Amino acid sequence: MSSGQAAAGAEQAKPRFTAALKHRDLRLLALSFIVDGGASWSYNVVLIAYVFTRTQSAGWVTALVTVRWVVGVLVGGYAGVLADRYDRRLVLMVSAWLASAVTVGVAVIVWVEAPLWMLLLAAAVLTAVCAPVRPASGALIPEVVPESDLVAANALFALLESVIVVIGPGVGGLLLLLGEPVWGVLVNAASFIVAALIYHRLRVHSRGSAEPGGGAFTQWVSGVRTLAKHHKALVLTIFLIIDSAAANSANVLMPALAQHLGSDETGYAVLLAANALGSVIVAGIAQRLAASKRLAALITVAIFIQCVPLWLSVFAGSVVGAVGLQVISGVGMVIVDVIAFTTLQRDLPRDVLGRVLGTLDVLILASAVLASVLASVLFAQFGLAWAFGIIGLGFPILALFGLPVLLRLDADVARRAERLEPITRTLDQLDLFAGAPRSVIEHLAESAEEQDVPSGTVLIRQGEPSDALWVLETGILTVSAVRDDGVAVDLPDVEAPGYVGELGLLGRTVRSATVVAGTECRALRIPGEDFAAALEASAPSPSMLGRAGTRTSRTSVMPPPVEPAPDPAQ
Repeated sequence: MSSGQAAAGAEQAKPRFTAALKHRDLRLLALSFIVDGGASWSYNVVLIAYVFTRTQSAGWVTALVTVRWVVGVLVGGYAGVLADRYDRRLVLMVSAWLASAVTVGVAVIVWVEAPLWMLLLAAAVLTAVCAPVRPASGALIPEVVPESDLVAANALFALLESVIVVIGPGVGGLLLLLGEPVWGVLVNAASFIVAALIYHRLRVHSRGSAEPGGGAFTQWVSGVRTLAKHHKALVLTIFLIIDSAAANSANVLMPALAQHLGSDETGYAVLLAANALGSVIVAGIAQRLAASKRLAALITVAIFIQCVPLWLSVFAGSVVGAVGLQVISGVGMVIVDVIAFTTLQRDLPRDVLGRVLGTLDVLILASAVLASVLASVLFAQFGLAWAFGIIGLGFPILALFGLPVLLRLDADVARRAERLEPITRTLDQLDLFAGAPRSVIEHLAESAEEQDVPSGTVLIRQGEPSDALWVLETGILTVSAVRDDGVAVDLPDVEAPGYVGELGLLGRTVRSATVVAGTECRALRIPGEDFAAALEASAPSPSMLGRAGTRTSRTSVMPPPVEPAPDPAQ
């Protein structure tokens, strides 16, 4: 390995939070996530407290939570379609403005103490209008950061989510001290307005392949089929569901665990904070973990790391003793979340990514509901130790059934990467695209046809359709052109490693020059449709655009210099 390669590898191994946050749009997405997420958690606390205080009924609280879960499951698929049908930045803005208006309506209901069925209806509508946010923002993240910073970006959001889960309810508690729950609701309405203004400042424009006017159900099914065809993505989705189910079932039992360990609400908050601390610890090394070629073993072990300490916490003897176990559990949870989610963003086509993430949200929410019910039943029937034991050991054992599939996929990925490595190395060296996902480079490498080209062979003829990009691995290509004014010009030779043919593909025009093999060459022919698909997934690099501009200027006729007009005063 050269010193340059070693330095690059060392750079990849370092945490890249700083590098990820250099991207303006990611900073804006993170800021809106903090504003909206923190206020929403505090709003939940305020609203639940209001409903219980007004009714003294756990049934009404359950109804409030359940209606939001049910609506989330019902509209999640359509929310993903919206994230692929329209400009995702616009989807985020409209969702935030609508959510603000609905939340003001909730404040009015709380202020006048309207019938509670109206509050349930408003909560359902709010859940529906907020549903597109996760698939739209999740599909935008790969658009605003290069592939090298994608893991760090997702780790950052996992870290922020863990912090918000702890701080948000605390803010809600402080708002309750004001005595009027309507103020907590209005704070949430204001947060949606702030989020909408932040989304307005985003520069990225991105949308999927779900055309407006098409059947929403058909378009959603298209995204689901894409997920089903990618076996690796499908198995990772199952792991994300298991991860979410374990976390939500544990959260249901956490107050009982704090009481079992001799504490109260304070102990409950400490245990949640400890779990979030685990997220902070592991987020910094997520980049290195994601680079592992043993994805199957890593994610399976992470599920065990997440779940087993939950069971062991029952025997810790005190909240202090359980804190360390909760930290370890948080580490495992974030490893699964970040690596699985990042892999989905990398491997799945971006034109259906919103629909896939919307479907994932539905599955995760449904699993959260079922796991919460399961945890309650287990606790009621068998007690705390057995409930945590079934969760802490049952979910990891369930995950083991997916291990053989992941192992086979790991082996297939390793063999494919080894086969494509010489070609991907050449493409990386040429710097064709700005922050292209690895899957894009590998797809180009797989579509490339390697050819031995005898000296004198014409690869490209001026005036013919642009049908391919040629990448030169060895040899020299000579280039000539006839300018618009009829003058024939010889252009600089292209030496390996290099490429020709990008001008016509970028501009969707005919060939602007003739390229002939000056010596015996070895070249890669990449079909034009595959190059165009790569351009849709990732922008051309400044290097490619600069070279294209230089080549265009060499075949264009320069206008004659303009003589200065005579000075009338002379």
